[in-house]
Amino acid sequence: MSIKSLGFEEIDSRATKLREIAKHYPPQQSFSLISDGDRFLRANPLVPIIGTICDQQITAEDAWEFPLWLSVKVDPRDFTAENLGRLGQSGIAEFLNDYMSDRWPSGMSGEDQRKYLQNVSRYITDTCNMIVKNFGNNPDKMFKLGNYTVPQVYFVLRGLPGFGAKKASMITRDFALSTGSWFLGIRERLKKDAGIDFHVSQKHLSEVPVDVQVVKVFGRIMGEFQRTPPRSDFMKYYPDIQHLSKLVFPEFPSKLDEILWAAGREYCDNMLPKCNECPLIKLPCDYAASK
Repeated sequence: MSIKSLGFEEIDSRATKLREIAKHYPPQQSFSLISDGDRFLRANPLVPIIGTICDQQITAEDAWEFPLWLSVKVDPRDFTAENLGRLGQSGIAEFLNDYMSDRWPSGMSGEDQRKYLQNVSRYITDTCNMIVKNFGNNPDKMFKLGNYTVPQVYFVLRGLPGFGAKKASMITRDFALSTGSWFLGIRERLKKDAGIDFHVSQKHLSEVPVDVQVVKVFGRIMGEFQRTPPRSDFMKYYPDIQHLSKLVFPEFPSKLDEILWAAGREYCDNMLPKCNECPLIKLPCDYAASK
């Protein structure tokens, strides 16, 4: 099976079933730290930016705990872009290396660790310098207009070093939902400091953040492939994923990410999928049928 052989009526039927499944599927929760970390994330505008930059190749938990750990090492009372920028890339890399010393994923090679430290420390440094130069050391000023549409938020975030399309789409999705510590913190600070009512509209223009989990599950439930293709081929599936999301959730397309990503992480393993436990088994899923 494939999209071409399924035909519109079958694809539309699967979209309808996905929407029904979503009513009973556990919603994806916004990432949350331990209580102290979550309070700090909500109170400090720089923390979620650093956490997002770090969130690649390592666990989300480790990525988002790093700013809290770093603030203790530096100065939690003055954890600003200006102060971190003074550390420079080498200083940030040294702290990050110390933090990650016993946290590296088991399958991550030494060379990949080195590249991670180099790239992430550069992104953090460049972002801090950009915030100082363009926003007067205050990241909240990125949203000083108050009212934004989904595409506008996406491009504000996309302009930050280390924010690729996937990360910008993920954070934009959370902002469109008006949830998460980052969004709530911005809204509270802008309201208090400048009387600005921060709001994000036009959820129907949101898009699915495309990553390995999303591509994998999409390809399997639509009969496109059984073995996940290399990352270099992901963009081949991007238009189909976005249009499917509009069929399933026309009012908020990026909601499809909650289902595909969670199913990919929890059930749809590359080698040992838990097809009988997966909530998408009723679609039907051509991959599950083949197993």
